[in-house]
Amino acid sequence: MEALYYYWSIWFVWIMVTFIMEKSLWRSVLGICVLVHIIFSHVMISVLDISINAGFLMTFLYACAAFVIFRPSYRMMRIMQLGSMVSAYAFFMIFALYDPVWFTIIKVDWVVFALLILMCMTYGQPLTERITLWMMSVCLGEALYALTIHRLTSSIVIGDLSFLSFVVQGAVFLLGVDQFEKLLNARSSRKSVKGAAKST
Repeated sequence: MEALYYYWSIWFVWIMVTFIMEKSLWRSVLGICVLVHIIFSHVMISVLDISINAGFLMTFLYACAAFVIFRPSYRMMRIMQLGSMVSAYAFFMIFALYDPVWFTIIKVDWVVFALLILMCMTYGQPLTERITLWMMSVCLGEALYALTIHRLTSSIVIGDLSFLSFVVQGAVFLLGVDQFEKLLNARSSRKSVKGAAKST
């Protein structure tokens, strides 16, 4: 089921990138990155008794490259915000592991998803900053969570298909919010132009 969610989500992102974005070099690079991500999503890299998904590593590398390329303003503040998001992710995942009663009705994934999406929308203003914060926070949070519970498990998997589906769904949600904000801004600008024309 997780694999189905992942494939539907990642193909939806590829369709949005290919057909909705304006033609540019950035669109071509992004489309190729999404396709490569799909290809390597089933490749696992083993380090000692830890298995790391290649798609997880690629997502983290994309986020680090975006953080360097786009050069967000107030970089030190962004790092502190990222630290709070990583801590929130790891805290809720560990809390659900030790006390699952609180998450019998609402899944912990939904709580973490809603919390981190709200934090991304609050901390980052452009879409690039929001998606960069999202990908870095969930990747680092997953790694921190895995390393924390490593003593309790014989082997551990970082970045399985359910996690990749979680990452992609968050990116799709942020893309949708960005398109909705652009639509609202376009409508408000049209109303202001009409109001100015009527006043003259």
